[in-house]
Amino acid sequence: MNYRSGAYYRTTDEVFGSIREAGRDIASLNYVLYILGFFTGVTAIAAVVLAYVRRGATVGVVRAHLDWQIRIFWHGVLAFLAIGILHAVIVGLGAITFGIGLVFLVIPWTLGFAWLVWTIWAIVAGMRRLNRGLPIG
Repeated sequence: MNYRSGAYYRTTDEVFGSIREAGRDIASLNYVLYILGFFTGVTAIAAVVLAYVRRGATVGVVRAHLDWQIRIFWHGVLAFLAIGILHAVIVGLGAITFGIGLVFLVIPWTLGFAWLVWTIWAIVAGMRRLNRGLPIG
């Protein structure tokens, strides 16, 4: 802080540094909300809304992370819908074949597990790169 004419003024570096840190805090919070989303679901929705709201006010590394978080959410929605439809089709096939077709339930289960692994990787990779101050995406 600088002292001029009896008042303290913040330098440009101090102002923009605090804005960068605030954006970084939001991105970190979003990653935590995504982790909690595995248990609640609602927190992932809150995280993507927060990412959309804050994305316009950020630049650089934080903007890249907010974009990444939005991408994680929409990939999850798409995977959920695709796996859910596939699961319903296979259950219907099982009903038609008197249970024999239920063997194919291993396909949506495997896809669901692959989505889980990818999502955990995306969150952990994002958190690590954010902590290092590096962009992702």
